[in-house]
Amino acid sequence: MKIEFPKWLLWLDKNFEYYFNVILYSYLTFIIVIEVFRRHVLDNSSSYGEETARYAFIWLAYLAAARGVKKRSHLSIDLIRAFMGRKGNFILFMVNDFLFFVLAVVVIVTGTRFVITTIEYNQYFTGIQIPYWIAVASIPVGWGMIALRVVQRCVLTIQAYRRGEAMEAGFIGGE
Repeated sequence: MKIEFPKWLLWLDKNFEYYFNVILYSYLTFIIVIEVFRRHVLDNSSSYGEETARYAFIWLAYLAAARGVKKRSHLSIDLIRAFMGRKGNFILFMVNDFLFFVLAVVVIVTGTRFVITTIEYNQYFTGIQIPYWIAVASIPVGWGMIALRVVQRCVLTIQAYRRGEAMEAGFIGGE
């Protein structure tokens, strides 16, 4: 049974991390250039530039990690898989996905507790009055995306195995 998803949802699935990271990277570039100019030319700097750039980078890193997980382009050791057969590779992929998913769930739970704590204690950025939970929410949101991508690639790996297709370290499923 094949489920048909709306085109906008398929587009979002394919492009979310990419375009969100383009926006974050553009912001980082812009704010760093402005802050360097302000600091070295105007001898003045803002209270928000460095802090918002730091947390934008953290958001960018977690979303980029989710994209890497989706494409199976994250850091991995392929030596063992090179000596294993098709079934052995499938088992290794499944064990890897299971362990990655367990790690993601642990980080989501602990990260969510951290977000809740920052909300309970009403914490704000040091230089500006933006709630701190917006920054630390990158942890459970980013790892939530990673968990979603692990489940997606696991399903695609199972489908590829059942169809007899080659299973590679790269993204499985035709992207």
